[in-house]
Amino acid sequence: MKDLQHLFIRNTTAGTIIRAFRTNFHITQKEMSEVIGVPETNLSAIENDRREIGVDLATRIGAFLGIHPSLLLFPNGQEAEIKKHKMIIQKAKRLLDKKIRQTG
Repeated sequence: MKDLQHLFIRNTTAGTIIRAFRTNFHITQKEMSEVIGVPETNLSAIENDRREIGVDLATRIGAFLGIHPSLLLFPNGQEAEIKKHKMIIQKAKRLLDKKIRQTG
C-alpha cells in the first residue's frame, strides 16, 4: 500500500498511478501488457511519462486496475485541467460571444 500513498499529491501523472497500482500488487509490466493488449515498451513509456494515454488505453488500463478511466485521463482532476487551459477557455468565450453578436 505504501506505493499508493503518494498518489494523493498534486501534479501526479497517469504513469505514476499505473506504476503504483501495478507494483503494489507485484504485477510485472510484461504481465500487465499481455492482459491489456499493448506492447510492454508502450506500457513502460506511459509509466515513465514518455507517452500520452488516450481514451481507449485509459479504458483498458482502468478496467485492469479496477479504476475509472477518468482517473488516468485527469490524474489531478478535471478542475486542474480546466485551470491549465484557462487561456484557451477565455479566447474561445470571446470568439463565441463575437460570433453570437454577429449572427443575432
